[in-house]
Amino acid sequence: MPPDLTSALYWMNDAFTQMVKRRPYRLGKRADSATATRRRILEATLTLHDEQGITRTSIRDVAGRAGVSPATVLNHFPRMGDLIQACGQLSDNLFPMPTDAVLVGARDRGERVRLLAEALFTWWEEMASGWEHLQIDRRTLPEVDAWLRDVDALHRALVATALGAAADDVSVAIGTALTSFGSWRSLRDAGMDVSRAAAQVARSVADSPVAAATHQIEKGRLH
Repeated sequence: MPPDLTSALYWMNDAFTQMVKRRPYRLGKRADSATATRRRILEATLTLHDEQGITRTSIRDVAGRAGVSPATVLNHFPRMGDLIQACGQLSDNLFPMPTDAVLVGARDRGERVRLLAEALFTWWEEMASGWEHLQIDRRTLPEVDAWLRDVDALHRALVATALGAAADDVSVAIGTALTSFGSWRSLRDAGMDVSRAAAQVARSVADSPVAAATHQIEKGRLH
């Protein structure tokens, strides 16, 4: 094989090797960029949903807020439903609804109610900016309505756990109403912070005739 051809083949082989070595790095950078763009789109969507609701937010709105083209948004989320679902997952990750873990360590029912009220009021505070829009969007978006129904069911279950096994439906309904978004907003508007509002709810539940009767039932079961 002529020397010049041999040299050319060696050069081509070396160039190919270097290209292969660089390719994973370039793909990695591209993947990182795509992930960052997707995240920016989702955060822009979440902000817009809080500001104006889901049904009033368009792909063009999202693109403008995220600083990308509408085509880029559609490249990541071909259907609006895909974007709404991913945005809901991001919201759940950023602002997870409280669980019964917040009740761990409570010494009695009064403390359980206070801890739950404080956790729920903190959550309502985080969700407040878009909550009213969700109530409107649920009328036309079955997914939103289903999610809000799940929230209502989880809320009621948490209240039942906090009140204890002897709590009846009326007690749970009262506790659920006192720890609702509307209750938090009213107490906030009255000048109470989360801690004071939660303490007030715990006192109200403890002072209610139904709660007092339930407490006596619980005591009887313990003795």
